[in-house]
Amino acid sequence: MLAAAEAQASGFYLTEQSVGSVGRATAGQAAIAADASTVVGNPAGMTELGSAQVMAGVTVLLPKTSFRNRGSSAATPGTGGAALAYGGGSGGNPFGAEALPNAYAAMPLPLPGSDLWLGIGVAAPFGLSLDYGSDWFGRYDSIESSLSTVDVAIVAAYRVFDWLSVGGGLNVQSIDVRLTSAVPDTLAVGGPSVASDGRSVLKGDDVSLGFNAGILVEPVSGTRIGIHYRSAITHTLKGRASTSGLGGDLAAANGSADAKADIRPPDIVSVGVAQAAGEGLTLLGEVQWFNWSRFGEVRVRPRGGGGAGELVLPQDYSDAWAIAVGGEYRVNGNLGLRAGVRYETTPTSDRFRSTGVPEGNNYSAGIGLSYRLLDGVAIDLAAFHTRAEAGNVSLSRTFFAGTPAAGTVATKGRARMHATAGGLAVTYRF
Repeated sequence: MLAAAEAQASGFYLTEQSVGSVGRATAGQAAIAADASTVVGNPAGMTELGSAQVMAGVTVLLPKTSFRNRGSSAATPGTGGAALAYGGGSGGNPFGAEALPNAYAAMPLPLPGSDLWLGIGVAAPFGLSLDYGSDWFGRYDSIESSLSTVDVAIVAAYRVFDWLSVGGGLNVQSIDVRLTSAVPDTLAVGGPSVASDGRSVLKGDDVSLGFNAGILVEPVSGTRIGIHYRSAITHTLKGRASTSGLGGDLAAANGSADAKADIRPPDIVSVGVAQAAGEGLTLLGEVQWFNWSRFGEVRVRPRGGGGAGELVLPQDYSDAWAIAVGGEYRVNGNLGLRAGVRYETTPTSDRFRSTGVPEGNNYSAGIGLSYRLLDGVAIDLAAFHTRAEAGNVSLSRTFFAGTPAAGTVATKGRARMHATAGGLAVTYRF
């Protein structure tokens, strides 16, 4: 469950938290209550499951990004203050195949006539993993980025009335972050190069708590409306910041120190609808809001060092929206089909968009099926494709500010991203 995954949606939020949801492109996830993954989609939906069940699944992600240099340059003492192009390749495809597992269980309280359900789920709601290599043109922004999360949701649900259920619980979330970038030798004659670069590594981890709550309403037979809120969790990472590989007059900058930094993923509101539309057919819709404006910066602070030596990485994220529509069709008692499409706005801005998350708005489509193999045992299969609008990166960062070695690197590029995913899950109903 510690596998990192790459950005496939809003910022570094991951939509691939269940195989059924992948096949629907997340449409109706807060309302459909089709299996135990409702633990994460909307725990109030557990009251619609009928019997206890467990499920486990994995989604394999195959992303691809291509970058084009659009005039990156460095203005340093070594260039006489002039902005000169520096060397570097395109970075190739920084992503590799990633496996993203999840597991869920839900059961009614074993008491006669009880309307109380308990559930637990393990998933990765946020993730990022890429490696451009140390010789590409964007290396002074990022070489390798890794952010992995594991979220354990412990939830309960209660049927208040025949038409109303409520649910919610606690989220225990761990996060592990490692960010690697190059540090230019601003004193190198003619400008920085791969041969003279140093390297900066920031790494840290944390475990923090959050909560979630939801309701499921069935105002008329065949119509379900679900509303789910997932709280924001502020992680205070504790780890180390280190610089190495600088030579000459800059060698004094090499070293490492304990550091901490706050990472602020968003709170999320989801509203879903599931509408029966004839024999075997259910139409689905979902709207999500992401409070990404919480993620304004990453401020790396030396532990115990006051404000001295802080490193600030501006992010300037904006709130984002997603809308998904789709449907499920029950062919017979053993086979069900599903499909959906999704549109999502990016929280990143042209001013501060980084090479770590270079996405634009994205469009996705999913297809999937469920098949009952045996009494109580079913499998889910799904495929998913995402294509993002081209994202422009135009960053200017100053190194060794306030010293005679101060120099500025302007990273300018254009990225195109797309990804394909496939998933498999097994469900056992007691």
